[in-house]
Amino acid sequence: MESIHARVGLGDARRRRRRERDARAERAMRAGAVRATRAGVARGARGDARVTRATTTTTSSSRRGRARGGVADARAAALDRDGSGDSVAVSSSDGVDGMDLGAERPVAVCLGKFDAMHRGHYALAERARERGNVVLVSFAGMAETLGWEPRLPITAPSDRARVMGTWTRKLGVEGAAVRERSIGFRDVRQLSPEAFVEKLARMGVDAVVAGENYRFGYKASGDAADLKRFGEANGMVVDVVELVAAKAPAAVGLGEQVSSSRVRRALAEGNIDDVNWMLDREHRVVLDVSGERSQNALRAAVAANSDEINISLETAENQPPNDGMYVARVYIDLHPGADDANAKTLTVKVSYGRVSIPRFDVPDVVFARSKIAIDFVSRVSARYAMGVAGRW
Repeated sequence: MESIHARVGLGDARRRRRRERDARAERAMRAGAVRATRAGVARGARGDARVTRATTTTTSSSRRGRARGGVADARAAALDRDGSGDSVAVSSSDGVDGMDLGAERPVAVCLGKFDAMHRGHYALAERARERGNVVLVSFAGMAETLGWEPRLPITAPSDRARVMGTWTRKLGVEGAAVRERSIGFRDVRQLSPEAFVEKLARMGVDAVVAGENYRFGYKASGDAADLKRFGEANGMVVDVVELVAAKAPAAVGLGEQVSSSRVRRALAEGNIDDVNWMLDREHRVVLDVSGERSQNALRAAVAANSDEINISLETAENQPPNDGMYVARVYIDLHPGADDANAKTLTVKVSYGRVSIPRFDVPDVVFARSKIAIDFVSRVSARYAMGVAGRW
């Protein structure tokens, strides 16, 4: 009886392996068909572009290396092919990031990390605007891949749309707003500098803008000169932008330019004036109070008729300044990307891992259901600092 059961079990295992093998083969066939279709579309689009380029007599058109006619299909095919996980795949009727960037304008990408979205980053967008529709391209999952210690971003994820909207208005962009996309770092970390630039060209990029200290490629082996050389060899216009100088000396190792590292250090020191100058806006901290624990704390404050509403900084989406008393503006459940010019200016305290908001200055704070945003205008004093600078 035992041998019969063993044979039956063996037969089941063989049938299960056969089914799994057949399923893998079917998936492989489907993937091959999709790649073949996409490759055909891309080859056809590239052929159309070559024919159009041959009839173009201006130097600028030959540098761009792509005809405007049919460029949307070429970009869509290139962005979506070979399953690279770039998170930039789009439909054939749209531009980069799945949004219409205008068929008559080339795509100009800015390369960087864009954590802080500071003055230096805006300088890249400003130059890119001269070349085409602006797309900020950064790398997703770098910290996880390299084993870096996780930390809060400088600009809250939910606040990035508002900042890009401000940039769009400042740049005077017509027909297309400043957008951003990310490429999976894991997918490009092994690429040589030349292979990385070739990848950008296949994605349909017309122009590239980067800072003069930009490094890229495997083990950051490529520099700005390599980017310019390889980019122009692939038909792209490449601009290398000078770094924006900071207005005050920094700690050793941070350089003389505006950088995300300098912003992070200034936040840890509570130097909100320097932070706001480098960002060219008031630093906004977004608190997510939608969780049950936060909602219970708000209800308890109402029941206790508290004068101050204390909100844990564990709810912060991005890095707050160090402890102290600050002049600030508070926004309750503000629509993403929006601003409220009627917000009241008041004093808030940051201490003991929480931010304290005067309830009677902002009565609606206890009714917050989603997010509370705080713009830090200036630091009144370090009275509430607990000597934990750098904890963020």
